[in-house]
Amino acid sequence: MQTTRQSGIPGNDSPTTRILPLKTLLAGLEQWVPFVWQENYDNAGLILGDPNQQIRKALVCFDVTPEVVDEAVRSGADLILSHHPAIFKGIKRINPASRLGYMIKQSLCHGIAWCALHTNLDNTLSGVNSWLCEHLGLQEVRPLVPLQGIYGKLQVYVPEAYAEKLRQALAEAGCGAGARYDACSYTSRGEGRFRAGSQAHPFTGRIGELHCEAECKIECLYPLHKTRQVLDVLRTNHPYEEPAFDLLPLQNEAVEQGAGAIGILPETMQERELLDKLKELTGVHCIRHSGFQGRRIKKIALCGGSGGSFIANACGQKADVYITGELKYHDFTDTEPSTWLVDIGHFESEKFAMELIFRFIRKNFPNFAVSISEQAKNPVSFY
Repeated sequence: MQTTRQSGIPGNDSPTTRILPLKTLLAGLEQWVPFVWQENYDNAGLILGDPNQQIRKALVCFDVTPEVVDEAVRSGADLILSHHPAIFKGIKRINPASRLGYMIKQSLCHGIAWCALHTNLDNTLSGVNSWLCEHLGLQEVRPLVPLQGIYGKLQVYVPEAYAEKLRQALAEAGCGAGARYDACSYTSRGEGRFRAGSQAHPFTGRIGELHCEAECKIECLYPLHKTRQVLDVLRTNHPYEEPAFDLLPLQNEAVEQGAGAIGILPETMQERELLDKLKELTGVHCIRHSGFQGRRIKKIALCGGSGGSFIANACGQKADVYITGELKYHDFTDTEPSTWLVDIGHFESEKFAMELIFRFIRKNFPNFAVSISEQAKNPVSFY
């Protein structure tokens, strides 16, 4: 049986196991690869199960299959963490005799939850593409297609004497944090005025009287997936009964989040040298590519999985080669010869996701039992 367990990754769970609510693990994953970073066609996140259930062990896999579910039952796992979502499109009926129906029935009967980390794991530089970037030795790595619309802008008005306290609290909640800076904000000063109604409990001023107060306007960016947390912190640290604030959506590009990756090799490589390196790293036996032209490879763009839709991005950024999986015939015929296309296979380009998920849980949830499935294998065979 072909497995994908990487060297140095223990398969056995910890001798001392920890029980925790599923929602606690989900919250940890949310901090690492927020589910709002997934593409709009995706179905990442909790797919099956109750976030309030207690879990003892997680089984990490690439695809959820009947064999993986049976392995979870045998090993006592009550959570399956997969890269690909087991349910991707809508289903109209559940037949226990079908593959999906069997998996659902077995999982419900044994209290096994399903959670997928898919394009949200793709859309971060510490995600699916990071393993290949690291092992190819790429430098100056950035997203090939940066995410947009993951930040909002907060504008809040606060008495001058409380501005610093509020700024610090918002910074601790993640406001004003970028790739290389944090606690970023802008403050302007002015005058706020209001009149408290008969049922109000004003912090300053008197009921029924128009009041003027020296105030600061604090402006900062915040990650949209932390909106609720930011608002809780704002209200907790603001002295007013009803703080005045605005939440504005933005289309800023993210610096370190997005699909694919592009970087520079420290030294150029020959075409065959690169293919040999990819075979060594991924274990793939056959690589499809758009032909040798004696290129010297310096700038590499890559995207794990089905990355055909990003060929134009790789060409536009003048990558010498674009490495991905599952390219179509017309991807090869329609692409300018200046960009070399290399298809290493869907599974081979993404199988490192299992190792990333495993390592994250081991590091952030010590003594929680987790293992990589022994049933994780490429469903595509070659003759």
